Amino acid sequence: MQYNQSPGDGEQASPPPPKPFTLVQHNCLRSWDVFLSLFGSFSQLALPPSIGALQDPPVYRGKLPSINLFTVFSPPSDRGCKPRVAFYVYRSFLDSVSLLPRFFGRGDVMALDPFTTDRVFNPSTTGFTIINSYSTKGRRNNTCSVPPDIVFPASSLPTLTLGDLNIHHPTADLVRVFKEDAIATSSPYFDRATEMGFTLLKVPGIFTRFSISHIGRPGVIDLAFACPLLPPYFTEWTDPLPSTASDHIPILRFEAPLFRAPPPVPNWALTDWPMLESSLKATLISPAPPIPTTLLIDIWFRTNLDRITAELTLHTPVKRVTFRSKPW
Repeated sequence: MQYNQSPGDGEQASPPPPKPFTLVQHNCLRSWDVFLSLFGSFSQLALPPSIGALQDPPVYRGKLPSINLFTVFSPPSDRGCKPRVAFYVYRSFLDSVSLLPRFFGRGDVMALDPFTTDRVFNPSTTGFTIINSYSTKGRRNNTCSVPPDIVFPASSLPTLTLGDLNIHHPTADLVRVFKEDAIATSSPYFDRATEMGFTLLKVPGIFTRFSISHIGRPGVIDLAFACPLLPPYFTEWTDPLPSTASDHIPILRFEAPLFRAPPPVPNWALTDWPMLESSLKATLISPAPPIPTTLLIDIWFRTNLDRITAELTLHTPVKRVTFRSKPW
């Protein structure tokens, strides 16, 4: 959608601010106290997260707890398999998207595909994928329960994959000395991520898990990776929420203006060319610096370009909005 000014308006209409997309990731240790503490802490934010991606949530009789203002999506608890991951989606966010939950026949991983009427991250796509996994020690040595090809799939949609993978790797924890079995377990995941073009979003070396007994060494096992289309939209990795009594901190806040409207497009057919020509002739272009350097030339060029752009904007209205408006 584009925001416009009608030809008869005296001033250009400014677009409303983009609706932010925020995602919080947390391991709840299967504890109701941790779960309630996490959602209670959202009151300290300006807006609740769009999506909460939880690992090891509390489950009672195969069902996850409901929470006011959120809708829960989780793997089905059939065959005695309890959900080990869940998405809690803020209901106001549901008004702007359509969601497709996807399951893999297991309780420790699921995907959520939000789709919008606007282009998301890519001019050719209106959706993206979030994969949430909780991987534990596998039955065989040097393996984990969720295979790397599920965590890092080939996908036509922009993909964010996150979770408590329970793996240790020098890429995520730079100063730690790792044992050979830890490298053997984690390398297939980081190798697969590299092969599929995923980038680690988290700041290396920032701990995400602290031992409750304060005896064990802190670790970096809560991770997030993004396909090449997503990192430009990644705003920050931070821990804005207080402790929830879990040994994991609520570490991920992924922000992107999913619904940012493209900038208004000039309607050149309605430009007041006679007035513009007169204004451009009267516009003073400052002389180039006598001793040119890269910095001085850049400042000189930017200053004069801004003057010309201001005149063009002043005498050119923007296109009128319709639901068929395109971003060019």
